[in-house]
Amino acid sequence: MFLRHTLTLWGLFATALGSASRGTGKTSDSGRDSGSDSGSDSDVFDYVVVGSGPGGGPLAVNLAEAGYSVLLLEAGQNHSSSYKQEIPAFFVEAQFDESQGWWFYVKHYGDEATSARVNKMVWKKPDGGLWVGQDAPAGSSMLGVWYPRAGTLGGCDTHNGGVTVYPSEWDWEAIAQRTNDSSWKAQHMRHYFERLERNMLVPPHTPGHGFAGYQPIDVGAKEHYEAEPQMLAIAQASAAALGFTQRSTSTDWDVILNKDSNAYTPDRDRRNDAYQISLKKDHKGRRFSAASRVNQAVARGLPLTVRFNSLVTRVVIDDASKRATGVDYLEGAHLYRADPLVRTNSTGLPRSVRASREVIVSGGTFNTPQILQLSGIGPRQELQRLGIPVIVDLGGVGRNLQDHYEVPVVHEFRNDFTYWDRCDPYNHSSACFQEWRNEGKGPYTTIGFSHLVTHTSSVAPRGERDLILYGAPNTVRGHLPPYTHWPRFQTGNNKFTFTVSESHSRNRAGRVTLTSTDPRDVPDINFEYFAHGAQDDMQGLMDGVAFARNIFDSIPARNRSVAEAWPGRHLSSPDSMRDWIKEEAYGHHATGTASIGAHDDPLAVLDSDFRVRGIDGLRVVDASVFPDVPGTFPIIAIFMVSEKASHVILADARRHDLGQIQNLL
Repeated sequence: MFLRHTLTLWGLFATALGSASRGTGKTSDSGRDSGSDSGSDSDVFDYVVVGSGPGGGPLAVNLAEAGYSVLLLEAGQNHSSSYKQEIPAFFVEAQFDESQGWWFYVKHYGDEATSARVNKMVWKKPDGGLWVGQDAPAGSSMLGVWYPRAGTLGGCDTHNGGVTVYPSEWDWEAIAQRTNDSSWKAQHMRHYFERLERNMLVPPHTPGHGFAGYQPIDVGAKEHYEAEPQMLAIAQASAAALGFTQRSTSTDWDVILNKDSNAYTPDRDRRNDAYQISLKKDHKGRRFSAASRVNQAVARGLPLTVRFNSLVTRVVIDDASKRATGVDYLEGAHLYRADPLVRTNSTGLPRSVRASREVIVSGGTFNTPQILQLSGIGPRQELQRLGIPVIVDLGGVGRNLQDHYEVPVVHEFRNDFTYWDRCDPYNHSSACFQEWRNEGKGPYTTIGFSHLVTHTSSVAPRGERDLILYGAPNTVRGHLPPYTHWPRFQTGNNKFTFTVSESHSRNRAGRVTLTSTDPRDVPDINFEYFAHGAQDDMQGLMDGVAFARNIFDSIPARNRSVAEAWPGRHLSSPDSMRDWIKEEAYGHHATGTASIGAHDDPLAVLDSDFRVRGIDGLRVVDASVFPDVPGTFPIIAIFMVSEKASHVILADARRHDLGQIQNLL
């Protein structure tokens, strides 16, 4: 109320000051698949937010809720009413949807010989088709490892699994220590989680949880898992492998598995346990994403304008004041060349918009550094190589690219898993679809993954659990594009996969580098796997594989698997396991390319208030801000960062407005 009152007072003095908000306050129809407000070159808003994902989308809403005029620019369109987004179980279908995807092909290693041995390397065959893995046909060209991102309202929050696991407290404490900013300490960051969460699975007033926020979080209905004998047996075995003997003999899903993976307890980060999977879904069993948050804000008539088909090309910076004053962008559908439906002959319509207060870039780990570098903010040598005038020499832009290493352990069972037997994704008359649409129940309200298991490896830093295993029926070997030939891929309804994921990898060598000055071109993305900390990272993954095997071996004989389909028990020596990990590891949680850091850190792009160093009126709020990849699923950490950034920006705005008013009194 205090802020709204301040804004009202500010309005009284606006004419005298001559700098009142000139944003239109017009909201576009976010239910349409194209922006209804194409704008003009004279547009001015208080804030311009670039990118509508989990960083930018909620931030834009929060600023508009405070009464400021906000323009949210989204390069894609609005597909949030699509079943592929609404149904949690359809997240893979959403990743395969060409109309809402940006499909990057990335490098795991810098040299082609090593890259050619990567099991998920995608090749373009001479006939134009795609091949995945080793031994590609002669004449094939290497594209890279498929890394699907989302070019749509809500960003990658619309096609990910929606798994909500609270990060380690160390993730926040480390930033507080790096920057000497106590507001980042874990005890303070927890409040942002409580503010955004609407918990639907633990009793009201449970400490550390929120019950009135915008983001609903729930688990899948246990009866579907209990009805699947083999899936129940694997969950029991997970509890047994952790030493929970009593839980391992129960047939009650709520007894076998801990329901609250985000509990606010002192030993949480050191406790190995088996958990049900909590998801970002509402009481109707529908995905609730950053797009949902934006759609609600538009429907409420907030001063939020959303423009779709708007590819930002650069931040406009005043040379004299070194202040961001707006952005340039191209208006047009499917302009970016990571878009599988890219319109190669369309160049888009140039547009500009001004920000009277600030520009916030939330383009994501790959595109935020691209936008900054195209704006003259980045490593001097790289900018000069492409003839880009250097405005601020920031060596960390595009550096520090990180990810979670993941490897799969696949076992074959005697019988097929029956979890999806009533389901047909192509038939809206199926029992699964009708149950989801009419009752908000059934398998479609889950993502099909059964449960999570945390484990502490022999090389765990600080004694914290550093591995998470997530299980799913069928074969899960990572990401590969649709319509590909993968000769070594073995699928089948009698398979079950534990994906072993390392929470905090040690490698910081990855980078995102411009390939040209054309904003439609895709940058070069090289994660440089295992360039740093390889020994401990590989040992941690080997420990995780061993623990997954332990779980499978703990299954009672009547339901036990008949064989390890991948990688196979013949791989057991340390050397053979390291070679396999180097070929098999993958990731999908890219972070860190515009990271927060101390003033004397040469790779720090941002200060602790998200401000780009050397430029006034410019901030970054998305997954690129993390100096260390947060464990274990980063999506909820990004939402928390968005809430913190909102708090910081609005506090700065309040101080500015009060100062202006006091000068008039």
